[in-house]
Amino acid sequence: MMSARKKIASKRAGTLCALFAAAAFFASCRVPPSPPSVADGSTVPIEYAVFSWKDEKDFKRISEYFTDEENTGANCVVRSDPAVRDGLYLILGIRPFDSIPAGSKAELRYFRPDKLGAQTQTFELPEFSAAPVGEIRLGLTGAAWPKTLKRERPTAWELSVFAPDGALLVRRRSFLWTPPAEDGNEEN
Repeated sequence: MMSARKKIASKRAGTLCALFAAAAFFASCRVPPSPPSVADGSTVPIEYAVFSWKDEKDFKRISEYFTDEENTGANCVVRSDPAVRDGLYLILGIRPFDSIPAGSKAELRYFRPDKLGAQTQTFELPEFSAAPVGEIRLGLTGAAWPKTLKRERPTAWELSVFAPDGALLVRRRSFLWTPPAEDGNEEN
């Protein structure tokens, strides 16, 4: 009877050891980013693109009280209404940061939940210094996204960034922006 217990314990130990080895192997494997960082003809990798409401206080830094100038750190911040900081921001994580040249234009097309038809906002991207980590924050401020929509997000959106020569650098869009495939196989 004792030898049967030892055999079962030995099998369990062997199984646990094999499971641990498999877990260690798969944990060391590198997983590709999701969604793909470069897609839709883009040449600049985008690590993430998220919308977030920001209040004016989110941009205040101690240095601003001394200099009266906004300090954005390693980030590039542009707004539809430069006089208003409160708004909905599309935050893009881009590396390497210097791959978007000065004079590039960002075109954000979006559907507001309170209006019919697509809205378009174009942003001139200023020259900004290269940094290992940084974000581009495109702000829909003022009339482009009023405070009454603070808790809302665009129904659908598409962002395109063009170099000064017109070459496409970035294209990112929401799932709802993409039309269904026209292969004749529509599912109901």
